[in-house]
Amino acid sequence: MVPPEEGWPSAYGELPYNLVMNQPGTKLSIAEASPRVEFRMSKELKLEVEEAAAMLGSTFTAFATQALVERARQVKQQYNLTLISGEARDSFVELMTNPPSPSDALKRTVNTRKVIL
Repeated sequence: MVPPEEGWPSAYGELPYNLVMNQPGTKLSIAEASPRVEFRMSKELKLEVEEAAAMLGSTFTAFATQALVERARQVKQQYNLTLISGEARDSFVELMTNPPSPSDALKRTVNTRKVIL
């Protein structure tokens, strides 16, 4: 690692990442870098997540990533189930506003006292 200029302390210390990445010829391309997500939570919630991750033999990051992705997929699936195409919507509205005439079988069923399903 290149030492800081005389009289100026290193702002980042001697972290292993810095030691490796500052070697001549070492470059980290943007494609190789993983996107970073940061958020805050209470100490109690963090401890709870850490405990759950440990129970599964997982890291905090792996556990949190899996939980976030699973929930995102659930939300997307739920959202997609409630969406219908414009054509299906139009057909449904048309049937509700202008229902077809009841069939003979429906009329017979309505006129009976006991219906067996």
